[in-house]
Amino acid sequence: MTRHSNPHVRRFLIASSLAFGLGSGALAQPEDRPGPMPSHGMGMHRMLRHLDLSDAQRDQVFKIFHDQSPAMHERMKAMRAARKDLEKLALASAFDRERARAIADSEAKAIADMELLRAESMARVRQVLTSEQRAKLDQMREHRR
Repeated sequence: MTRHSNPHVRRFLIASSLAFGLGSGALAQPEDRPGPMPSHGMGMHRMLRHLDLSDAQRDQVFKIFHDQSPAMHERMKAMRAARKDLEKLALASAFDRERARAIADSEAKAIADMELLRAESMARVRQVLTSEQRAKLDQMREHRR
């Protein structure tokens, strides 16, 4: 049996990896770069592939990311809208600093909310793992640092 024998799980993991990576500056850096592990979901999915999850664990991980997806999508939309509004304001003939601050704050809030969702999902995924898998995950994260 292959690691991701269920095509729906495989497609969701790919799509959510891409979605969770948006908005993180870490994505722009090369994968083999030295330094700490990026916080985006793609790193988490990549590491999970090396843990030999059981089918039941894969289903639980899928559910965690699937359940979180609508909230993440809404935060990403808010972040993109704020970024677009801030860019428009920066290019406008008259710059309103207070309005720009409010827009920047709303973008920052959306990003903070996404990071919180990522942290929550990582904590929930860790609960699904065996103690050996958690130790291996920690070892991979430490190795990346």
